[in-house]
Amino acid sequence: MRRHFLLKASASFASIMFSGLFLAGPAHAQSAPPLNIGLLLSLSGPAAPFGIPERDAVQAVAAKINAEGGVGGRQIVLSIYDDGTNPTEAARGATQLIQKDKVVAIIGSTTGSGTLAAAPVAMRNEVPILAPNGTLSVTSKDNKFYPWVFRSLTGDLTNTDVLVKRAAEAGAKRIGIFYQEDAYGKNTADYMQEVAKRYGLEIAGVAAAPLNSTDLSPQAARIRNANPDAVLVQASAPALGAAFVRAAKQIDMKAQLWAPVGLGQRAFIDASGAAGNGVKLVVLANWDDPIPQLVPLGTLLKAAGKSPQGFGELIGANAILAIVEAAKKVRGEITGKALRDQLEVLCGLESYTAGKACYSADNHDGWSADFLTTVEIRDGKFITLK
Repeated sequence: MRRHFLLKASASFASIMFSGLFLAGPAHAQSAPPLNIGLLLSLSGPAAPFGIPERDAVQAVAAKINAEGGVGGRQIVLSIYDDGTNPTEAARGATQLIQKDKVVAIIGSTTGSGTLAAAPVAMRNEVPILAPNGTLSVTSKDNKFYPWVFRSLTGDLTNTDVLVKRAAEAGAKRIGIFYQEDAYGKNTADYMQEVAKRYGLEIAGVAAAPLNSTDLSPQAARIRNANPDAVLVQASAPALGAAFVRAAKQIDMKAQLWAPVGLGQRAFIDASGAAGNGVKLVVLANWDDPIPQLVPLGTLLKAAGKSPQGFGELIGANAILAIVEAAKKVRGEITGKALRDQLEVLCGLESYTAGKACYSADNHDGWSADFLTTVEIRDGKFITLK
């Protein structure tokens, strides 16, 4: 039976995490109307390892902002809906958040398919969505709902370009590509081949496997036999990415392995085990060696009893910071349309990572390659490569 729930992160909830600091805002904050924000995230199902950290970060950042007086005296109230990694539930959740909970912005869904299902609902109700996923089509101008969807991380066009470029800079000439068998994996792998040709790289071999695969020895052997000097792993699921890494080790593959943003998390290191040593990744956040901007977010999460796991926390934080900064610029009533209009001219947004985000009418991605870092797995940790 499908199980979903709604949780309101109200003032009383946030105060538990911050030991009474929540009430330290100005007195007029108590009489101002709240700023209702919806979280449409995958807290169960295959994407839960991403959705749960996203939720944790949004709650921690919202509590901090509320403790400091809110947004122009308005306290942030979060309504949370678990879409179960199911696009149908994502559309249903968007409807509930807008119509029942009266949210003026939505953060979600965790997956691209969930965002694509929820976006038409948001468009009809004139509520902007901050999408915490890199799926190419989410911010495509071909979508009727394009004006209402903004990304809270670098998109996969940027992520893929940087991954291929850095592999080439490390000396790759012939590359193999392994990808997960779904629309996300195939579309990105196809684009990866285009980018590789742009950088003068030869495609030595390509292999794929379903998301639930555990033995990838045949795929690894197929690519090894094509004699590449680097293999790019295009997978978003840590278990699948780690299964390929372990298979490559077992068959004594000599090629350098490169992994994408989606695998830049603790679960990938743990699942890869010793086979992960030497794997290079392009990541949004490195909690093992955090840049100065990232440290305060880690402090917030630890104060809330959460241990940072990967990039999910960062993209959740990016999303709520964008909404808050847009809300600060609204003159008069804060509506979904007013927020959307301000998001589209929001530039110079500082977050917990390097660089500053900049949206425009022609660019709803907002986050550039400046936000990406190259790391290597060594002895169970991500080590930043200078």
